[in-house]
Amino acid sequence: MKYTTLYRDQQELIKSAPMGKKALKVLFGKNPVSFQRYAHTMKDIFNDGSEGGKNSIKLINEELQWRKDGSPVIFLETKELASYLYEAKFNFEEDFNVAPPFQSFVMAFPEHTIINEVMLKSALITIMTRKEFINLYGPSVTTLLDFFNTDYEDDELCISVNYTTASGRVDTNFSHLSKLTTTLKRNAINPLPNNGTNMLEALTKIALGLCVYHSATDGEKLEKGYPTLAISLPKGKSKGSYKAVTIRSFKQKQSSDNNSKRIITHRIPHFRNLRAERFYQKEEYKNMKRGSRWTFVKEVDIYGSMNTLLN
Repeated sequence: MKYTTLYRDQQELIKSAPMGKKALKVLFGKNPVSFQRYAHTMKDIFNDGSEGGKNSIKLINEELQWRKDGSPVIFLETKELASYLYEAKFNFEEDFNVAPPFQSFVMAFPEHTIINEVMLKSALITIMTRKEFINLYGPSVTTLLDFFNTDYEDDELCISVNYTTASGRVDTNFSHLSKLTTTLKRNAINPLPNNGTNMLEALTKIALGLCVYHSATDGEKLEKGYPTLAISLPKGKSKGSYKAVTIRSFKQKQSSDNNSKRIITHRIPHFRNLRAERFYQKEEYKNMKRGSRWTFVKEVDIYGSMNTLLN
C-alpha cells in the first residue's frame, strides 16, 4: 500500500520527457535551473495574449506560490477520510467561508482511492481571496474587467484545482466559492475527456471539506511529517523537498452526554459553522473572517446503529 505519485510542477513535467529535456537545454544550457528562473522565462514565452498562454501563466504563478509556502503536501490518512470529506454537505451560496492551512498546497491520497467514479490523483490546490488571485496572476493575465467587476467582493474566496492527466495535460477548475455549485453544473454540461470533470469536482469538494475539517478539529488532526505508507516522489526530489503534513481521521466515537438532563441516544456527526461575533473575540481569532471557523459535532450512537467515519 502506498500513496499516489505527488503532483509535479511544469518544470518537472517537461524534464520527464526527452523532447522537454532538449528544449530546456536550448533555453538554459546544461546547468541546473532554479524553478524561479524557469518560471520567469516561461512566463515571457507564454505572454502572447492567447487564452492558452494566460492559463499557462496562471498555473506557473500558482506553482510559484506553492514553492513560496514551502511546497506543503497534505497526505490524507485513509480512503475513508477522503470519502467523508467529499460527501460532507455545505451550502456554498450562503456565504461559505474557510481558512485553509496553507494558501497553496498539494493533496495526496492512498493509492486506489476511488471517489465520484474516478481514481484520485495528487493535485495542486490554491485558496485565496479574489484580490489575492488577481495580484498573483499579474497584469499580463488580468484585465480591467477583473478589477472593476462588481459581481464579487475583493475578499471573496476562490479556489483553483490542478491535476495532471495520464497524457501529461493539466486539467484545471477555478471558481469563486459563491458560484461553485453553478460552476460544477456548467462543467458537467461540457465534460472533459477521461472523466476529468468528475476528478476536478471530487478534488474541489475534498479540498474545501479538508479546510473545514482542519478548522473544526482546531488543527489537531494535521500532524507534521510523512505518513507511514510508501511515498512515490518525482524524479530528483527527496522528502526534504516538501513540507509534509498528514491529516488524521477520528479514532474514537462519542458516547451520550452524561451531564445532560436529556439523554441523547442518536446524533449524526456534522460540521457547524461558527458565525457569532463571540467566536472571534480571542486574540488568535481576531484576524479571521467571520464564518471561517467551524466546529465538529461528534456522533452519539449508544446502540451502535450507525456506520460512519468514527466506526
